[in-house]
Amino acid sequence: MSLEDWRETKRSKKGGIDANVFCAGLYVTEHLGRNYPLERSDYLAESQVKGAGGRAAQRILGKHGEERPFLKEGGRTSRMTKEFAVELVKLIDKHPRSDELRSLSPVVLGQVARILQAWFVEQIKIEYFGKQRIKAEFAPATPIKFVVAAVVKAAQERGGNAAGAVAQHLVGAKLTLRFPDLAIGNESYTTADVQTARPGDFLVGDTAIHVTMSPGQSLFEGRCRANRAAGYRSRVLVPEAKLAAAVQLAELAQVGDHVAVQSVEDFVGTNVEEMAEFRDQSIRAGLRKLLETYNERTAAVETDPSLLIELPENL
Repeated sequence: MSLEDWRETKRSKKGGIDANVFCAGLYVTEHLGRNYPLERSDYLAESQVKGAGGRAAQRILGKHGEERPFLKEGGRTSRMTKEFAVELVKLIDKHPRSDELRSLSPVVLGQVARILQAWFVEQIKIEYFGKQRIKAEFAPATPIKFVVAAVVKAAQERGGNAAGAVAQHLVGAKLTLRFPDLAIGNESYTTADVQTARPGDFLVGDTAIHVTMSPGQSLFEGRCRANRAAGYRSRVLVPEAKLAAAVQLAELAQVGDHVAVQSVEDFVGTNVEEMAEFRDQSIRAGLRKLLETYNERTAAVETDPSLLIELPENL
């Protein structure tokens, strides 16, 4: 049985795999890098895998360039981690080339173990991080502007293009709620990033809306000027932290007098509160509707489920 086959035996009917399966893989390969064959006393303590814990798992992930927060206990408190580790060692022992492991030098054995460990790290990226929805904590009375900021920040911590995609789809969800009788465009984030015939990420009336996490001179000198030449108004939405810089870039490009620059947080948050007539219960209902609409629109065009937002229980 291959590692892939073994992994699939752990997949539930709903398609998920217990993260402790991969925790066991991290620890077993860590011990394998020092010694083979592995006796039970080499990798098992009385009730758990030796060295198991949140810090240990985080350290191993870090060796492979993965810095995102993983399981707090790293599988240490689950009895299943131990069972998975025992299964994995038996699987390695039954491999047709297991005898070759016995004759490897410590250096080469360590290299083989690292390759196997990298496979488990990749599974964690796919099966754990890749399926974790974005979470942001906030109180019911938190202004929507700060809720949007918290969601975008949580996406930024994931790295890659997550924050840009989240910001774009939050704006799309807000426009959908604000203009229910209009057809608000909905494209994947990667589609929105390439040069297209569309005047902006969104076109509402005669206004082209551009959503960007990193405003650059080319946006103002290129697309915003092109918008003006084509008869469109331009609105550039950026993170609050980049607002001052974006305004300055617009001035440098000499388009500051006809391009509106606003923070994503304000653009989304203030409008949701206005639609709720600034009433607390309506604002909470409006926030829930915003996040639900975001998830619906995002799921329709993105293949990455980790871009979806987990709805807070207090809404």
